[in-house]
Amino acid sequence: MALTVQRLFECMEHSMLNFTAIDFETANSFRGSPCSVGLVRVRDGRTVEERHWLIKPPKGADHFDPWNVSIHGITSDMVQDAPRWNEVLPRIVDFVGGDILVSHNAAFDTGVIRYACAADTIECPEFNFLCTLVTARRALQLPSYRLPYVVEALGLSMKNHHDALADARAVVNIIDRLSEQHAAADLQELADTVGVRLGYMAPGIYRGGQARAKSTSKPLTDVEINTEADPDGYLYGRVVVFTGGLKSMPREVARQECARLGAIPEANTTKRTNVLVIGDIDPTVLRPGSELTGKARKAFELQDKGQSIEVMTEDDFLRCLDGTQLDGVEVLLPNSSTGS
Repeated sequence: MALTVQRLFECMEHSMLNFTAIDFETANSFRGSPCSVGLVRVRDGRTVEERHWLIKPPKGADHFDPWNVSIHGITSDMVQDAPRWNEVLPRIVDFVGGDILVSHNAAFDTGVIRYACAADTIECPEFNFLCTLVTARRALQLPSYRLPYVVEALGLSMKNHHDALADARAVVNIIDRLSEQHAAADLQELADTVGVRLGYMAPGIYRGGQARAKSTSKPLTDVEINTEADPDGYLYGRVVVFTGGLKSMPREVARQECARLGAIPEANTTKRTNVLVIGDIDPTVLRPGSELTGKARKAFELQDKGQSIEVMTEDDFLRCLDGTQLDGVEVLLPNSSTGS
C-alpha cells in the first residue's frame, strides 16, 4: 500500500524508535559459549551509544572451535583476560535497561543468553525482543534472509560481518529502513504492520517472536517434493520431522521449504526419519530424567537402537535453507570434549 507523504513525515516527526540492538559471537557450537557481544542503543531512531565486549565463556563451555574462530577471528588468547559471562551479563542488563532487544535471528541471540545462564547456573534476565530475520521474511521476498543479504536488499551496506558490533549496527539500519518503508513510528507498529510478534523471555519463560500464523491444528497439507533440487544439498532426499515451536517461520512454511530442497517432511518420528529439527528449547529439558516431546523421545530411542537420526537445531535448519554445508550440528549442551 502506497504511503502518503504526509503520513511519512508524521512518522519521522513522531518516531519512538527506542530499542537496543544486540549481537553475539560464540566460541564453539554450544549456544551458551559467548565470546563477544555488540550493543547499540537507539533513541528516536538515532544511535546514541554503543558497547562491545570480549567475553570469556562459562567454564565448561570455553573451548574455541576452529570453525567458529575462522568465522569471527576471536581466539582463546584474545579473551584470556576478558571478564567471564557472569560478569558481563550485569553490564548487558544495565545497558539495555527497559529497552526492547532487537537482533537478527533472535532465537540464537536470546538463546545465547539463556544457555550461558544455564551453564553458569544463574538466573536468566527478562527482556522483550524483536527478530529482524523473522521481520524480513514477512516484509521482503529474498532468496536468503541472512544478515548481509537483507542489508543489501534494503540498499544498505555493511563491513566486518561477524564482528558483533558491526552486526548490531546492521540490525539498527535494517529497523530504520523497514520502519521508513512501512511508516512505522515504533517497533510495535512495525511488528503489527508486517505481521510478527514481539518475543518475551524471563526466568523459566520463553515466547518466541515468530510470524503470526493460522492455527496448526488442521491436517498437514500436501507438499510437492522438488525433484530438480540440488542433490548435493545437505537435506536432499532426507526425511525431516519438526518438534517444538519454530521461531523463524510457521511449521507449514518449514515443511514447504524442506520440499523445495528435495527433502521429505513428515509429521511423526519413524524408522524412516533421518533428521529431527528441534524448535528453540531450554537446554535443561535435555538433561537426564527431564521431560521431552514425544517426537524427541522417539528419536533418541531410535538412536539408541542404532538408527542414524541427526538431531538439528532451528539455527542449523536455517543454515541448510540458505545453502550452507554443515560441518557438524550445533551442540545443545556442553560437555568435557573439545570438538564440535
